[in-house]
Amino acid sequence: MGLHSLAQFAVFFSVLPWCLSTPELAFPAELGSIELSAYALGSWPRDQDNSNQGAMATSSFEQGFGAGLKAGLFPSVLHGIIGVALDSNIHSGALALSRTMNGQSNEAGSSDWLVTNTTANLILRYPSETIRPYIGIGVGWSTGTLLNPNIAGRNDKDFDSAYALVHQFLGGVQMFLNLKVFLFSEYRYVSSTFHWDRLAVEFRTHYGLVGAGFRF
Repeated sequence: MGLHSLAQFAVFFSVLPWCLSTPELAFPAELGSIELSAYALGSWPRDQDNSNQGAMATSSFEQGFGAGLKAGLFPSVLHGIIGVALDSNIHSGALALSRTMNGQSNEAGSSDWLVTNTTANLILRYPSETIRPYIGIGVGWSTGTLLNPNIAGRNDKDFDSAYALVHQFLGGVQMFLNLKVFLFSEYRYVSSTFHWDRLAVEFRTHYGLVGAGFRF
């Protein structure tokens, strides 16, 4: 259920401050560095045709806003150039469907929704001490939850969740304020396809992120 994904995200968010305040959790320096960060994100989805009740419908998406957390490990043996990061985020949005019949565009339905993503990412970066550009690729699990859907042919009126594999490409830059604290901005292209009962939505979106983090 979408509520389960929200609960997982809430637990992750509540544990992060405790982790940051507990220096004993830091890895030994010879193993590498751990980076924990939080960020705000904006989502700018791409409009395209999707299938609803066995017919193709033009889908339009509103941009959404949300937040996320990520934890990265960069082993010393790889000189901080290659690392892995676990990432979880949630954002809002809205979906509108329309059909063209006899040359006229007819409303087929609309819904608010929430999207949650949890991914594992491979990161490649330039190991500067102040400015660190990076690129990466990730794969994981996504949940799309329709909220109060008003879509032709659907019986659910409160919420309905669907699950999908998600993959993403990313690039960004870190700016270290000191040895421990950094700011970052990041771009992502994210792709997933959700399947509800007789409704399929291909979700292709651009993410823009800004955030801050700590290195241990």
